[in-house]
Amino acid sequence: MPGALLARSTRFVAALLLALAVPLARSHAQGNTAIVEGRVTDAATTRPLENVQVTIDGTQLGAMTNASGNYRITGIPVPSGTAEVVVRVRAIGYSRETRTVTVTAGQTTKRDFAVTVSAIQLNQVVVTGSGQKTEVKRLGNTVAVIQPPANAPINDISNLLTAREPGVSGLVSGGLSGEGAKIRIRGNASLSQSNEPIIFVDGVRINSGGGFGVGTGGGGSPSRIDDIDPSTIERVEVLKGAAAATLYGTEASNGVIQFFTKTGSSSAPRWTMQLQQDAVDFGNRVAPNSGYARTQARADSLAQYWNKPGLKAFEVFEVPVFKDYVTETGLGNTLASSVQGGGQAVTYFASARYYRENGPFGGRDLGPAQDVVRRIQTSANLSLVPTKNLRVRFNNSYYNTANEAPENNNNIYGVNSLSYMARPELANCNASTYVSPGVCSGAGNAFGNQAFMTVREAMQVTNKTSTQRYVGTLDGAYTATDKLTLSSTFGFDYAAQRDFGFSPFGYNVDLFTSNNPDGSRQVYSGGTRVLTLDGKIAYNRDFGPFSTSNVAGLQVFNNRTEANSGSSAFFPGPGIEVVGAGGQNISAGESFLTTVNGGYFAQSQIGWHDWVFGTVGGRYDFSSAFGKNAGGVFYPKVSLSMVPSDRQGWSSTLLSTFRIRAALGQSGRQPGAFDQFTTFAPQVTAVGAGLLPSALGNPDLKPEISTELEAGFEAGLFNNKVALEYTAWKRTVADALVPRTFPTSGGFRNAQLTNIGQIDANGMEIGLRSQVINKATNKLELFANAAYLNQTLSSLGGAPAIRVSGGYARYRIYLKEGAPLGSIYEPRLAGACGQVPATNSANKPITCYNAADQLPINFNGRGTAATRAELLAYFATPRDIQASAVQSALQPLLADYDGNGILFEQRVGKSIPTWTGAFGGTWSFRNHWKLQNTLEYRTGYLVSNLTDGFRLSQHPSIGSNRKAFSDIQAVMQNPASTPEQRVAAAETYIRGYRRLLEPGLYQGQNGSFLRWRELALTYDFGADFAKKIGFRNASITAAGRNLLMWTKYPGQDPESNENGRGSTGTLADNFQNATDGFGLPIPRRVSLALNLNF
Repeated sequence: MPGALLARSTRFVAALLLALAVPLARSHAQGNTAIVEGRVTDAATTRPLENVQVTIDGTQLGAMTNASGNYRITGIPVPSGTAEVVVRVRAIGYSRETRTVTVTAGQTTKRDFAVTVSAIQLNQVVVTGSGQKTEVKRLGNTVAVIQPPANAPINDISNLLTAREPGVSGLVSGGLSGEGAKIRIRGNASLSQSNEPIIFVDGVRINSGGGFGVGTGGGGSPSRIDDIDPSTIERVEVLKGAAAATLYGTEASNGVIQFFTKTGSSSAPRWTMQLQQDAVDFGNRVAPNSGYARTQARADSLAQYWNKPGLKAFEVFEVPVFKDYVTETGLGNTLASSVQGGGQAVTYFASARYYRENGPFGGRDLGPAQDVVRRIQTSANLSLVPTKNLRVRFNNSYYNTANEAPENNNNIYGVNSLSYMARPELANCNASTYVSPGVCSGAGNAFGNQAFMTVREAMQVTNKTSTQRYVGTLDGAYTATDKLTLSSTFGFDYAAQRDFGFSPFGYNVDLFTSNNPDGSRQVYSGGTRVLTLDGKIAYNRDFGPFSTSNVAGLQVFNNRTEANSGSSAFFPGPGIEVVGAGGQNISAGESFLTTVNGGYFAQSQIGWHDWVFGTVGGRYDFSSAFGKNAGGVFYPKVSLSMVPSDRQGWSSTLLSTFRIRAALGQSGRQPGAFDQFTTFAPQVTAVGAGLLPSALGNPDLKPEISTELEAGFEAGLFNNKVALEYTAWKRTVADALVPRTFPTSGGFRNAQLTNIGQIDANGMEIGLRSQVINKATNKLELFANAAYLNQTLSSLGGAPAIRVSGGYARYRIYLKEGAPLGSIYEPRLAGACGQVPATNSANKPITCYNAADQLPINFNGRGTAATRAELLAYFATPRDIQASAVQSALQPLLADYDGNGILFEQRVGKSIPTWTGAFGGTWSFRNHWKLQNTLEYRTGYLVSNLTDGFRLSQHPSIGSNRKAFSDIQAVMQNPASTPEQRVAAAETYIRGYRRLLEPGLYQGQNGSFLRWRELALTYDFGADFAKKIGFRNASITAAGRNLLMWTKYPGQDPESNENGRGSTGTLADNFQNATDGFGLPIPRRVSLALNLNF
């Protein structure tokens, strides 16, 4: 099978690389060579610095410092006995140091470096977006660099990207183990295409999709970027938009993220090992289920069933079904190890990691369904420098991942949704016998489900996905002269995925559900292959005060996806539960797709006196997805960077470093591969196969064009102990692809993409970082950042407004001209006269009520507010709020605040936060202790709380089971309550709990939150103790993630979302955000890790 062959081939390649690496690493460059060695320390504290990069300019030679701060570079060419070489030192969090050193053939020259702390890093070298290694200060656009924090509670790449950089958001959607995050950079740059950034690893484009191949309900979807082992990442570079990502062309308008994996070093083998144990739980975010008995006899029965002694009729009681019966403490285990080393000619890095987590979604007594993730991640990187002018790198990674998820989210057969919807007063063991609260000896309705199936029946359904993946990179760079460099990269990424969803024969163990009780099965098998070919030529030369840097090249991506699927239901018996055995609902599917994107790019940069830098560049792109009339597309860029503080004579303690910058550029987003074509869909009938019109097609289809301008500055204050960064940006997406429906008389009913829209956006990003204390035994670093986002749908090109959810009326996010992206439109209750505006934008009166003697109740739908007298008369007798006649009598009095004449479409806010950010710091103290802390916040948006839309409403069969609503219902029904009490309950009902009947009413709720995202406390045992137990270094880390949250959101979790991460680029993926629709809260996590180096 392809997966097994892939696994065997990858293991063979990895073993071969490791076998070759050791003997090759012992070799040294021959001829007249010299050695430079020394020690790198902190200038203020004299503390040795580990993992500092030391390089020889103009060569591929370099080394990393060890734990004692020592480095050694061998094989330095000395053609004439002696030579001068430039040694450059770069350390994260420190200023760059450069020294000219005279070396002699056959001898060792010693050169120590003492580097000073610097919160600003303008001399940091980056690659992404510039075509070659470039210092940050030379670029007019921002390139964010994320350094993975050591020993932080990071189990996957989604965690690594969250709360690190302003403008970069990781949108988790739920709490199932292994669930990936959607990644957004500066919001949304497309309506209909994917808003995910494109992902590179070591210069190679990779598959960054996600999701199950079978339906689970929306949650638990894995992300392919989480296949990557986070412990192998050295740094991450992020291009935030079109101004920076021009050289990546089509598909880069949503930004670019490039991961750089660790490489070897010129040293003896250095091993690391980590052992980690995690514990995970949901806390108390899910409200208990409530109910009440209508008679004392039933109250007595329920008192015995739920162990609620003394329960009275109409007394509301609560049972935490989800917390007590469906969840448990999840456990995770990690075992990771790596080795790096080598000689001057060959270096190597290899790693292996095993991670398994059985999450907090449990209920082992209910059934086999569970949430489990298991990842096996291996890598072997080999770098060869056979001469000072040539470097060859061969990186290989093999990943074997598996996920299991129960039916979940907004899914009438989801385990969590059924547990949320259960009404405990309906619980019984009538079909068997009672054992204990919530437990029957056999069939029963143990929690009181009202429809679809019981929780225990849903727990019999399992969904699993497994993926085997290989990513390989062959990369070479040849420095022909000190001015000319040639480089090329070839990359191969293949992922084979296999999924199934299974309901066994007779899974209706409670004799409740009628949904395929004889079982069903879905299967999916697919593969995704991404090929990358990249070739560049770089020419750099100085002319007096001027420096030039030029690069040109070609880049080609070839993507192919294949998928096979099948399903059936109604098996003849147990043990015969394969797709071919099903008797009904039989289906099969097959698809394959190849797309090719390619482009030529060039960029030229001119510097003056090493403080003024101007850059121009562009890319010309072709794609197989462009319409036949569209041709290619050209994306230009221009930028300017000035660093006045690098001018000779600049000296300021207050403003030690200062740079201003600006960039203007374009990139795009291509349509789908078949969107340009007129297509027909097969149709099977009783008389044979036929064709139906599918897509109209558009030969003029072209990519969306994103034009972005950004400008800002960086300032290093107080001898660079404080760094301030500010960026303002503005983006226009022209020719936005809009799904548009044409007259059905032409025979094509499906929407067709057309280039008719426009999106305008602007924002700003602020970052502050400070080295507050830097002493030998006490070091404190603090940071804070914030990002502002404003997006408007300027034009739909004459197309009507789009409801993101399609035909599902209870999701209220729309795309309307002139409104912010992700706007939420709902009915709005009339306000008290004098407390709301008298007229709306159409100059028409806004409906209101007299607060003195009226309530905002449209009594019996007559169109005016009900008086208290009318309501007292109506409630002279008890009323059942779930009765249709009562619901008709107690309609809400709605008002048209927007003046659009549509009472059910009043704009109340948006689902995308206006402000996001994070703050925290790192404190190292008493030589051994290190405390890391990160808090993240989001504000200025609404969450559509559909979960409570059902649980706090009058729905007759779903939910209606949170205490606030049960209190209302009990008072209205209780014969012992007074008319005044019933009217008060009706007022509470109409002001906050009349949901679903008018879709969206009260649904949009303030989602602002502050979350304690990460906390880690590390104790370093010290080198002396570590040596006694046979190690170079040893430490232990206690950590937590998502520990606490402060929010006014009344629902389960403001980060919960009904649809998980997908890869289709649909409207729901793009804009159905902040929709709490029977999802799972984000779990809190604590871990204990032992870290060993030897």
